[in-house]
Amino acid sequence: MKKINYKLRTASFAILSGLFFLTSCNKELEQLPAIATPTYPTGLGVAARIASNPNDSLFSRLIIRSGMTATLNDLTKSFTIFAVDNVGMRLFATAASGGLVPAGAPDAVVSGFIANSLPVASAAAIVQYNTIGQKFTAGTFGTAFPNYPLASQIILDPTQPFVRMPIFPVRGTPFSYVNNIPITSVDSVAANGIIHHTFTIVSPLPAQPLTTLKTLINADANLTYFRAAITRADSGQVGISGVGAFGLAFDSLMNYPITNMTVLAPNNAAFQTLVFGLAYRGYLSTRPTPYTAIDSATALATANGAVAAGPAFLGTNNVTTATIRGILAYHILASKNTGSYKPDIRAFSVNFSSAAGGAFVNTLVNGSVAIHPGIMAQATFTGPSVTALKFTGMGTFPPGGAPFSGGAANATSWDKISLNGVLHVIDKVLLPQ
Repeated sequence: MKKINYKLRTASFAILSGLFFLTSCNKELEQLPAIATPTYPTGLGVAARIASNPNDSLFSRLIIRSGMTATLNDLTKSFTIFAVDNVGMRLFATAASGGLVPAGAPDAVVSGFIANSLPVASAAAIVQYNTIGQKFTAGTFGTAFPNYPLASQIILDPTQPFVRMPIFPVRGTPFSYVNNIPITSVDSVAANGIIHHTFTIVSPLPAQPLTTLKTLINADANLTYFRAAITRADSGQVGISGVGAFGLAFDSLMNYPITNMTVLAPNNAAFQTLVFGLAYRGYLSTRPTPYTAIDSATALATANGAVAAGPAFLGTNNVTTATIRGILAYHILASKNTGSYKPDIRAFSVNFSSAAGGAFVNTLVNGSVAIHPGIMAQATFTGPSVTALKFTGMGTFPPGGAPFSGGAANATSWDKISLNGVLHVIDKVLLPQ
């Protein structure tokens, strides 16, 4: 009997539920507002606006060669483009042609080179790199160090469309830049975007063929000691999970393509000076004071022998792995943008302060010693161009000097650009303490 009553109650519940559902279905559907048809601007798109300016005729020819005209004239999209006037395009054509288009060549010759000789892929890469998929007026560019990357139209990984080659506009006084190229005029308005002008072409970062910091370092015969220092510093280090073949070892870091780094690389002469000093003082530290003439002579011979050993000296027990690792960390700039210090800033020469005494910048050493003041950096400008760049470390050699009282390391070359960073070669090893 109980079983029969249970079945009846269950059936009644099902019937009532069905009636409720049918009643509910009889209600009128909620009327949602109609989706408004987007209103798009009218007028000249970015490509057409550039084509309408006689002083931009050569860059317009570059856009045509790139196959980007229709895209840039699409009024349903928004763009910011860094264009180049005819004066700057003439400079570009002379460089890109290897001098076959001589300086001062008529615009017809320059236009012919762009239309017929410049590879389509090269033209497309240039236009795509100098195009951002949103509107950015000059007033929206960042002013703080380090400069903030924006995503260009170059997709680095076809399977990850949001992983794009970065471009680095920065607003300053009196000059503003895109990467290390001066901006000459700003905020020309098209129907679907903003046009700024740069002094000459801002070249895409070298992705085809792939050029990383490791590529630049390995190709420079004057950085063999720096390569040896990387090898020694990586002794016993392993990569981190989740990044495939790349990890926290310095060698892997220099070759990790999807990042932005700034590396100060001491040249061979800089390391030889350090090696000489380490070996000389290392020998004398084993002798009682006061030192004899024989002690000094032996120390000199020991130091000369260390230098004669070449980069291999950095792999010996005369110097510790921790020392080399600390020195290398001090030559890689870092920021705390993500909560901890990481090598994630790309500082071109034009981004460093020109103030008297320079300005402090953080390094990877701050990851271990957060209160470390970093490196003092100073750029010297002539007009918009950097003519000298120097860095001063906290430590002195011989040890014991006041912080930052040692001589500065001068950059012997700067703005060596790779996909994952920028390399400045310096003539002195910086010491963190």
